[in-house]
Amino acid sequence: MRDDRDVTVIEADSGSGLRWFVLGAAIGAGLGLLFAPQSGDRTRRDLVQRGRRLRAQAEDKLDDLTDELQVRGKKIKEAAAEFADEVVDEVKDGKRKLERTAVTAREELERRLADARARARAAVGGDGAAEDDDE
Repeated sequence: MRDDRDVTVIEADSGSGLRWFVLGAAIGAGLGLLFAPQSGDRTRRDLVQRGRRLRAQAEDKLDDLTDELQVRGKKIKEAAAEFADEVVDEVKDGKRKLERTAVTAREELERRLADARARARAAVGGDGAAEDDDE
């Protein structure tokens, strides 16, 4: 007969992972002190010097980036100003063309109106005295 039940196994005194970690850290620290190439004071001075060099490099990079952004900002500003000038010129040209078109259209309408009035007077028999008073 087959038994399909799950079986759970509990181990007693399996050892703590924390204990092994602490032991490994202590051994590593001891070996580090044993094989250290220089004293703690010297190591601290070296770290301070490296930190200062890194800070100076970071400041140089920041200055370079700032300069580059200023140059690009000026270029963008100049390009925007040129574009705005071009737009203003285009608008002025468009306005002049529109005004010329409006004047031409008005003159054409006035001419057609005068022709229509002349034809109407001719059709009525030349008697346009009443119309002349209205004008």
